[in-house]
Amino acid sequence: MTNTATIFCDTCGGANRAQAAFCKFCGQSFHAPANPSARPVLNTFIYPTTTSATNTPVPTNGSTSGTLTGRLSHQHTLKQRYIILAQIGRGGFGAVYRATDTQFGGRHVAIKEMSQNNLSTQELLDAATSFHREAMMLASLTHPNLPRIYEQFTDTGRSYLVMDFIEGETLEEILLQKQLPIEQVLTLAIQLCDVLDYLHTRQPAIIFRDLKPANIMLTPSGHLYLIDFGIARHFKPGQTKDTAALGSTGYAAPEQYGKSQTTERADIYSLGATLHQLLTGNDPSDSPFHFAPIALPHPSLKGLDTLIMSMVNIDMSKRPASAAQVKRELQRLLTQYQFGQTHPLPPSTTGKKSATAQPVAKPKPGPQIRPQANMLYACIGHSSRVTSVAWSPSGKWLASASFDKTVQLWNTVSGQHLLTYKGHLERVNAVAWSPDSTRLASASDDGTVHIWDASTGKLLYTYNEHVGQVNTIAWSPVVSTGPSSSLIASAGTDRTVRVWNASTGQDSSVFRNHTDAVHSIIWSPDGKRIASGGEDKTVLLWTPANSQQQKRGLFSRFTSTLTPSNVTRLNNHDGRVNAVTWSPDGRYIASAGSDYRVLVYDILLNRAVLSYGADSKGMKTSVIWSPKGNFLASGGNNKMVELWNLGTRKQIFTYRGHLGYIMALAWSPDGSRIASAGVDRTIQVWQTL
Repeated sequence: MTNTATIFCDTCGGANRAQAAFCKFCGQSFHAPANPSARPVLNTFIYPTTTSATNTPVPTNGSTSGTLTGRLSHQHTLKQRYIILAQIGRGGFGAVYRATDTQFGGRHVAIKEMSQNNLSTQELLDAATSFHREAMMLASLTHPNLPRIYEQFTDTGRSYLVMDFIEGETLEEILLQKQLPIEQVLTLAIQLCDVLDYLHTRQPAIIFRDLKPANIMLTPSGHLYLIDFGIARHFKPGQTKDTAALGSTGYAAPEQYGKSQTTERADIYSLGATLHQLLTGNDPSDSPFHFAPIALPHPSLKGLDTLIMSMVNIDMSKRPASAAQVKRELQRLLTQYQFGQTHPLPPSTTGKKSATAQPVAKPKPGPQIRPQANMLYACIGHSSRVTSVAWSPSGKWLASASFDKTVQLWNTVSGQHLLTYKGHLERVNAVAWSPDSTRLASASDDGTVHIWDASTGKLLYTYNEHVGQVNTIAWSPVVSTGPSSSLIASAGTDRTVRVWNASTGQDSSVFRNHTDAVHSIIWSPDGKRIASGGEDKTVLLWTPANSQQQKRGLFSRFTSTLTPSNVTRLNNHDGRVNAVTWSPDGRYIASAGSDYRVLVYDILLNRAVLSYGADSKGMKTSVIWSPKGNFLASGGNNKMVELWNLGTRKQIFTYRGHLGYIMALAWSPDGSRIASAGVDRTIQVWQTL
């Protein structure tokens, strides 16, 4: 029999008193239309910044707009620290604002305000309980796919929470505009499995209970966040059923309707319903508990429909037992879809050494890491120190090289291991991408450089003109046609830097001005010059042979040497130069040395204009410039990555996730992430400021 003294929320299904002004579980106002696309995002801890009526500067007159709390005025200051910029959400529980944190470099944060206006005593108690419960639950959690809470405080009698403000859109908003490609759906699903597994393995387990597109935020870089913990709960052993029936129609498992206590498998049901919608475009709320078979376009995806149907099984005992189990199957399907059933390839007939490449479905467990709040994931699969990492120009892949004689390939969204390239006879020192992201080059102590097809693992060419170890390689950034296209520079213990065609192996120039082993080389952004540094404590800038000289035969592959007049010598280091990097605008060079210092040179002035790091008491092994040119990141044997603001010439962040010294760094093309790697055998991908 229906209880006429109770009303149910159309958004979360929660039971409320008939006189309630808003849902005590999710904050939905009962006086506003429950249009899902216009749902207030009040009870979320991360907010979209797409253009909307609520994401506008707050009126300076402090006028209200029908919410249950008066608006804070534009430029209003809370706690003598947070400056209000705009109201970005509102609902029964109060309002959410975008603000500037003046004590942390002007970073943007989201501030949630709890309403205390026009509420009955019971409503105020419900709001305070929900406000506190959600805050305490999120404050106890640390995961890359969950927003962070910074503090809770009161100001002029009102309660506030300060949390992450991250730009993006919910999957619900994105689905209104387009259908996502299958590869992206699978990578997002893997991220969701990661965060669900994290929640489910807490003690006691946390059941989210409201997984759906509206509660999944996607950033422009492809990273997702799980939002809205309004009805999440801790699992209570021995309890036969939930205290209240809650959930969103179509996404909620049958047991969430009061039949039994919800378990981790209720979230797996919701994940299955969400994936079904992402792949078919069908809203599960239109036909709850009924899911049509999914027509998938590629034979390699056979099994995905079976997996999803098992996830949405009415009988929860027949669903996958854990999110980790679902993740493993999704990773297998994604690998099949991206690369097919790749088998070991026959040896190449080019060059003097052969190689094979094969996929590795599941790398062996690796070493421990030191968790950091801004770490997104760790790539663990190498059995020895990682010497080099390279982000593909497309942003989709990350390649790593190691003393274990392999090059490994990773998905940059999920951190999933994709392929292992084998074939070098000795340790691999460096890896580099072609500018079109189709090929990889790897350099080894065996004296060779291997060129691989990045999508198939096929060895395309083996370059073997060096005498001794090859320490470093760099692919010219210029994408063009003709004889000068696809140039690679390589260098090593034979003191030479060789510039050669990646397709034919023909040398265009050989540079012999270093007096000892060369450890690092990089092309200028325009592809016209090269910077090299090494054991002789110098950084040399020089111009390799151009395509016209090459075509006229002015440089022999055996005897070409640039004259000293072509060279700029920078010799400010007091020890070995381990790494060089060029600023995106081509104006500056930065170098990292064993003398503990990072030096920045102005090429036009031909002198060092900045030196930092000496006081950190650690040899610098790597340095990279951010894509926009405003930051430098450097790492060394102090096990830390230091981030420097070049405008203020101050260190602004230190990453401490590694347990061994840093050997390699790579910045994502969009500047949002850094990959760091080293002696601890891990590649850690983390969010920059």
